[in-house]
Amino acid sequence: MEHTPEEEERIKAIQRYLEGEREVDIYRSLERSEGWFNKWLGRYKTGRKEWYKDLPKRARVIPHKTSERIEQIVVNIRKALMDGTEDSTKYSCVGAEAIQFHMEELGYKSSEIPSISAIKRIIKRNKIRANKPERYKRVRSKGRYTILNPKHIDELHQMDYVGPRHIKGYGPINSIHLKDVVGRQVAGQQYNEKSMDSVMDFLMDYWKQCPIPKYLQVDNGMCFAGDYKHPKSFSRFVRLALYVGIEVVFIAPSRPWMNGTIEEFNKGFDKRFWQKELFTDLNDIRKKSVIFFEKENKFNAWKLRNEKLKVVDPKRMLPEDFTIAVDRLPLVTGKIHFIRRVDSRGKISVLNEYFDVGKEYTGEYVWATIETMKQTLMVYLL
Repeated sequence: MEHTPEEEERIKAIQRYLEGEREVDIYRSLERSEGWFNKWLGRYKTGRKEWYKDLPKRARVIPHKTSERIEQIVVNIRKALMDGTEDSTKYSCVGAEAIQFHMEELGYKSSEIPSISAIKRIIKRNKIRANKPERYKRVRSKGRYTILNPKHIDELHQMDYVGPRHIKGYGPINSIHLKDVVGRQVAGQQYNEKSMDSVMDFLMDYWKQCPIPKYLQVDNGMCFAGDYKHPKSFSRFVRLALYVGIEVVFIAPSRPWMNGTIEEFNKGFDKRFWQKELFTDLNDIRKKSVIFFEKENKFNAWKLRNEKLKVVDPKRMLPEDFTIAVDRLPLVTGKIHFIRRVDSRGKISVLNEYFDVGKEYTGEYVWATIETMKQTLMVYLL
């Protein structure tokens, strides 16, 4: 049987090895690498009869290559979402998941809808990126600074204000946003002023239509925490939350990333709604925001379609005819929580009053809980 020159070289190299010659002398004399020698020695040790032959090359087949027709559909949907002028694409996200969502809504079978990675390759190949990728920024772990780990829908809601934004020829607008951390459903309303009255108006209307959560997390703005003059005073917002059975959580001052769920939504509101629309007045933005929230909720529900999420039990809502004098709210039994960073003096500030934690904890974050019935403050190291 005749061998090719390459095969002869491999056979002789192994013969020399079997005769006791050093490996390094063999491959160097042949002007080959150590890796080359080890490859063929390994092949020899398999015991295969024709170990010295090259293995047949596999056919280069792409078993699930996206058809040109589907690729063009992906391209067209991507461009339509980026343009956002049609009713079906207005206010929409433009990423791979959004493209899958719109293909499903258009009636395409699941077998026709490309995977997330395939859609990303199509976008890159056709050079239709929406914008330059943002530079990665290292941030602190959000989970480390809380003792909450919500698993159920309506267990934890986050709320925040956006604004003021200014409508040309009209004036300032402020938008209240609320989002369920687990269920991802959002709600909001616009007002002329950023005030606690607006917050309470929004919440009482919202809780008549949607479930009351166990926890409501907010920042330390005056529209939530109240003024910074009177120590140990509970704002009307806090009193209302306690009255309906909610435990309020105040994040650490100047740490918006602790409210990451609602902050991320705020970015989408600004990018896909505020910057994409023209508004004439308060009524106009309220009408258009309803459509934005509905589309956001529909898309978020679709993304969770395969998740087996449970809802907080029992489901609590306010009666349609519920009213209360918001200026004379009683302080009822409940809990208020504060995430705070211990300052250089070893103290934390809660309700406009400083409490000593210990200098050994300077720079650490703590979780402080007030129980209104016991009139106590408990502090836990996070």
